[in-house]
Amino acid sequence: MTPRMKWLLSAGIAVFGLYGIDSLYRSWIEQPQTELTGRIDTLSKDIAESKQQQMQSQKMGRRLSEYSARALPSDPMLARSSYQEWLLDLVDQHQFAATSVDASQPVPLEIRSRTKKGKRILVGHRIDYSLRGQASLAKLAEFLDQFRKAGHLHKIRALTLNPIGSEGRLDMNLSIQVLGLESSANESDVGDWTMLPDVQETLKPATALIRRNPFARGFAKALNDIQLRAITTNRDGVMEAWFTADSRGSIKKVPAGNNIPLALHDISVVEILRDKVLVHVNQEPQWIHMGESIGEAIHRSVENAAESVKPEITNDSNG
Repeated sequence: MTPRMKWLLSAGIAVFGLYGIDSLYRSWIEQPQTELTGRIDTLSKDIAESKQQQMQSQKMGRRLSEYSARALPSDPMLARSSYQEWLLDLVDQHQFAATSVDASQPVPLEIRSRTKKGKRILVGHRIDYSLRGQASLAKLAEFLDQFRKAGHLHKIRALTLNPIGSEGRLDMNLSIQVLGLESSANESDVGDWTMLPDVQETLKPATALIRRNPFARGFAKALNDIQLRAITTNRDGVMEAWFTADSRGSIKKVPAGNNIPLALHDISVVEILRDKVLVHVNQEPQWIHMGESIGEAIHRSVENAAESVKPEITNDSNG
C-alpha cells in the first residue's frame, strides 16, 4: 500500500470517526437536552395556564357569590311577583301616571354539564317585564338613576319616549329583563344588596340631559308665562308663592316643596323669602324676584354667566 493510499485511508477513518462522534453527541446529549427543554417549556406553559384558570375560577367564584346575593329568588313565580312589586313601588316613588307593568312567564336557563355528556343543568330563570307610564323628564331621570343603583340582576333592553304636550308628560315604554338563579341567597324577596356609596359617587347623574330637555322644544315660551305675582301667608301660617300658570293669567298658589304644573318642564318651589322665591327648573336653581317670570330669570342667569367668563379687553397704549 502506497503512502498516499495510507493517508487517504487515515483521512476517511478520521471523517467517519468525527461523524460517529457527532452522531453520538447528538443522540446522547443534544437531542435529550432539546426534548428536556421542550418538556420544561410545555410544563411551564401548562402551569401558567393552570394558574390563570385558577385565578379566573376565583374571580368567577367571587362574582357568582355576588350574583347569588343580587339574584331574584330561585322560585320563578315568587321571583316574578316580588320583582313586579318592587318595580311598582319604585314607580310610585317617582309619581308616574297611567302606569302598567306586565310580566312574562319565566324562561328556564340551562347550561351543558361538564361531567355528564348530553345532560343539561338548570341555573336559573329569565323574566321579561314591560313597563308603561307617563312622567316628566326629571322624574324619569330620577327613576333611571335609582334603577341602575339597585343591586338586582336586571337591565333595560329598550326604552321608547314620546312627548305628550297637552298633558306635560313623556309617554314611555320600557322593556326590562331580570334574572333569578338557583343559587340565589334571597329566598322570599328581591334582596337588599346595594351599590357601595363610593361607587355610586362615580356615576354621573343625567343633569345635563334634564337641563337641555330636548323634548321641551316649542315649550320654552311657556316659561315666560310663569310669573311671580305675590308672596303671602295662608291661614295655617304657611308661606305661599303666587304664580301665573298660563298666558290667560290663571293663578296657582304654591307652597315650598310643591311643583308648578307646566308641560314637559319640572319646576319645584324650594324656598320662599319675603321678596323672592328659589325654584328648581329642570333641576337648575333659579331665584325669581317679584314680578319676574321664570323665562326672564333663566335669561338673566345665562347673561350673568356669559359676563363672568367674558375675557377682558385692554387698550394697547403703544399701538
